[in-house]
Amino acid sequence: MTHTDPSHLPPASRRGTAPGGGGGVGHTLPRVVLVISVVGNTVASYTGTGVGVHLAAGVVTAVCATLLVVLRLRSGR
Repeated sequence: MTHTDPSHLPPASRRGTAPGGGGGVGHTLPRVVLVISVVGNTVASYTGTGVGVHLAAGVVTAVCATLLVVLRLRSGR
């Protein structure tokens, strides 16, 4: 395992991100929507709602998951 001494790291501006940066709204919003759609789908399962609710929540979940994967691949981390 490699241990990096923080005093030898380049400045944050040269690394491309601020320390502890979460990616801003572009990364936070899809995560929040993903959680809401998963919870909505779970509630719909327990309450026995129609297929339309499950399909809508599933589509939102798939879109958010795909968007998060694309953002992750583009960030290069």
